[in-house]
Amino acid sequence: MNAIFLYSGEILSLLSAVFWALAVVFLKRVGEKIHPIGVNLFKNCLGAILLAITLLILGEPLIYPISGVFTTEDYLRIIASGIIGMGIADIIFLHSLNIIGAGITALVDTVYSPFVIFFAYIFLGEHLSPIQFAGGAIIIGAIIYASLKLHNIPVNRKRLEYGIILGVLAIAMMAFGIVLIKPVLDKFQGEFSKLLWIAGFRLVPGSLIPLFIFLIINRKQNLTKAFWDRSVWVPLIGGSILATYLGISCWILGMSLIQASKASILNQTATIFILIFARIFLKEPLTKRRIAAISFALLGVYLVFIG
Repeated sequence: MNAIFLYSGEILSLLSAVFWALAVVFLKRVGEKIHPIGVNLFKNCLGAILLAITLLILGEPLIYPISGVFTTEDYLRIIASGIIGMGIADIIFLHSLNIIGAGITALVDTVYSPFVIFFAYIFLGEHLSPIQFAGGAIIIGAIIYASLKLHNIPVNRKRLEYGIILGVLAIAMMAFGIVLIKPVLDKFQGEFSKLLWIAGFRLVPGSLIPLFIFLIINRKQNLTKAFWDRSVWVPLIGGSILATYLGISCWILGMSLIQASKASILNQTATIFILIFARIFLKEPLTKRRIAAISFALLGVYLVFIG
């Protein structure tokens, strides 16, 4: 099934940003009651199940033989990308989100496109110009500026810095994970069902890591108890569908149709959507400093784009 239409890569990348921003707001509510390991395990498993059902409807096999449609290298890239970008990075990201909140997470999220561009330059040979480096520096500077004087935050300065460092680390790992599978995505550009298969299979190793950690921690902390609270079901299921079904599907499809660096710039608009949704649904403050930081960050994103 062919998924190419005019500006399809750009539109899908923007839709991914919207879905991801909504998911962050939903999962922030869930994170107050459920451990990040449990949230990550649930959302990855639900996403894998929904994608498997979608593939069956499309008549796509759930398993491809090695060296058939997908080579051994393809499988290794997808598995490594799933472990790094979905298994480990998401756990760190959710922990960071619980510490610093959705609003500050939106600021930290602006490092995503510079990391994608950096890794794309190293591993894919995509060109970086001086103006792109300048844009990346502005984005980093915007985050530092926003974090120097923050008000109405529920944690102390040391805890805040710890949360920001975790957030940056998680986003760097996500960026590396998507660049790692870009060559595989390029092979199936526009093949809707094959790309969804990659998204679904990537969630399998991405689920095994949190499952292993969950089983270990659950013996001491009884992490399953929190799932019986009915108040978390709607945001947990909603956030999981938005993040690992709709969001990842659009993200994978968009990334396959346009350059990794261009897709990452459009994904970066999630920063704006997170701030808006956090203000609407979580009542988080939208201060002048945050608005200024986002404006500078978007200027940096623009410089990276035109570069």
